[in-house]
This record gives sequence, C-alpha cells and structure tokens, in this order.
Amino acid sequence: MKIFCIGYNKTGSTSLYHAVKKLGFRGDLSTMNEGEFLMKNVKDGDLKSVVDWIEKWSDVELFKDVPFSIPYVWKYLYQKYPDAIFILSERDTSEQWYNSIYKFHNLGFAFSDKPTWDEVSKREYRYIREDGSGGFLYDYMSYTYGKDGLPYDKDKLIASYEAHNKEVKEFFKDKDNFISINVSNNNDYLNLCSFLGKEPKGNSFPKRKITNDKSTW
Repeated sequence: MKIFCIGYNKTGSTSLYHAVKKLGFRGDLSTMNEGEFLMKNVKDGDLKSVVDWIEKWSDVELFKDVPFSIPYVWKYLYQKYPDAIFILSERDTSEQWYNSIYKFHNLGFAFSDKPTWDEVSKREYRYIREDGSGGFLYDYMSYTYGKDGLPYDKDKLIASYEAHNKEVKEFFKDKDNFISINVSNNNDYLNLCSFLGKEPKGNSFPKRKITNDKSTW
C-alpha cells in the first residue's frame, strides 16, 4: 500500500497526513525532511531516484509534500504504482492558497517586500548547489511556478496551482484510487475515511502547521 498526497504545499497536507496516519496507515516524519533533498533530482529530470528513494522506505505507506507535491511527479508515480492511492488536497480558493504559501515562506525566509530571484537563490535551506545556481528554494520556486517574472508573482503562482489541480482531476476522473479533499471541510474528512475504508477518529481534520505559527519552521 502506498498513499501519495499530491496537493501543492500549503494546502493542508500536514493536517491530511496526520489524519490518515491516525487511521492506521504507516508514516514516518523523516520522509518529509529527506524528500525535500530530492527537489534537485526532480529539477534535473531524475525521477527514477524518487522511486528508488520510496522503495528504501519499504515500511512506509504515506508520503506527502516535496517531491510528491511537484507538478508531473504524480504522473510518473502513477506509472510505477498504478494501484497506489492518490489524494489531492485543495484550499477554499486559489487566493487563500497563495496568501498561505507567501506568508509561510516570508515567515521562514524573511524576504523583502517583493522577493527577487537573487534573494531566493541565496536562502540556505536543505541544500545549496556547488555551482552557485541556488539551492532548494530556488529549484522549488523556478521549477514549480516558472522563472518568468518575480518568484512570488501572484498571478503566476495561482495559475500554476489551478493548472495542477485541473490536470490531476482530469487524469484521475475515471479512476477509483483518487480523491480530492479540503481539510477545512468536515464532510471531506468523513468522505476520506469512507474512501479509505476506515472508521473516523473524530469528525474533522486535525489542525497542523498553521501558516502564522513560526514554530512550524
């Protein structure tokens, strides 16, 4: 059993993760830290290394965030794990999602009012490339949302978010191993439990990794 949470970062994926884990599926928080180091591999086109890494975690069923939240990685994983479960997490609105990821990144990276690519490339998090071309944050922002304009251009990020959700839903529309959820919707928690064949452990998703809580960094 493999469960891949493929919603963009800051769509309630941590709340989703803990809800699914509480239902009895095996997860390991170390995967969230290690997985971010694979951002470099994804940007360089090495998706095989993602599968090799997943196989290393043979006892883990539940995966989320980078690299699983990166565009098109989910499609490669479907080829390798066609019987896995894929869960797309979404926010109430695209603007709500944008505000969440911008505030969360600004909280952790302390940007200027309008962050530039130069700022992004100099933020030391997870790794910095030896050739000086930036590190995790630069790779994540440029690959996920594109290099045009400023890194946190609102229209650009929202377009990427909406395109990702649309493509995922279109791909899985006739498949029974997919569900989309909104962690702020209590009915979606019950729908998820039913989808996974588990008895609910309450009536709502837990609230984890709140955007304005700096301790989550």
